[in-house]
Amino acid sequence: MKINKSTGVFFAVLAACIYGCTGILGKITYAEGSNTIMLTWCRSLFSIPVLYAVLKAKGESLKVAKHQLKSLILLGITGASLTGMLLYGAYNYISVGLTTCIHFIYPVIVAVVCVVVFKEKISKTKVTAIVLSVVGLLMFLEKDLNLNMMGIVLALLSGVAYSAYVIIMDKGGVRELHPLVISFYCCCVAAVVVGVYGLLTSHLTLAITLKGWFFMFLMAMCVSVGANSMIPVAVKNVGPTVTSILGMFEPISTVILGFLVLNETITARGLIGCALVISAVVLLTLESSREKHQE
Repeated sequence: MKINKSTGVFFAVLAACIYGCTGILGKITYAEGSNTIMLTWCRSLFSIPVLYAVLKAKGESLKVAKHQLKSLILLGITGASLTGMLLYGAYNYISVGLTTCIHFIYPVIVAVVCVVVFKEKISKTKVTAIVLSVVGLLMFLEKDLNLNMMGIVLALLSGVAYSAYVIIMDKGGVRELHPLVISFYCCCVAAVVVGVYGLLTSHLTLAITLKGWFFMFLMAMCVSVGANSMIPVAVKNVGPTVTSILGMFEPISTVILGFLVLNETITARGLIGCALVISAVVLLTLESSREKHQE
């Protein structure tokens, strides 16, 4: 299958920007009666019929091989289930900005695992991009001084879970599947896993305002139908490490949306942080262009 690195970079950045909206949308639904488990469950549940309809309209088959089904189940557990519950859970204890920054330990985890476990080579450019991205993200922590350990632990674990998701996406034999097929199966798995957990813990509730239901549906369409379907395209074209690093655009979009929607101020430190992360993205894009030219 033909590899298009420019397409991979584009979808990785676009997915990151969409993910950046979820923190704000999630906070809005909490104020309207939702909770962590309900938000994660509805995000997947609402997406299933939409994804199914789109796949049928496109004539895509839902048949997968046995080894692919195992990987899809793992993807549904690590990505749509665990990452969602842990990340949204952290919002209850620390700010959206700090949660996102801590969650973004995952590019480092992905890079280390790919080098140590799978013996992949990592270029100096990627190492530089990781350093620039991490330093840039640390610049966003300016006002998050009132730390809550539960929130920090949940955010860290969400990064670990998402690392597993990205690596399984690359190594699990599902890269040849249509991105919407992958997203469909992930949503089905998450709907069952999170739904059962919600029932056992009494976290499922219908006492949510119409506004809350609307934003949960909007979040489902943006994440499960949109961003989650873009990640497989990015991983297939530029690999898990670059996809993870490009995901650093998520906190940038969160900061910008916080300024536009929640009237939050953007400090000089925040602007420097954004510049560092963008620099990392530019480096990766240039490297991808060189590799494409050589091919």
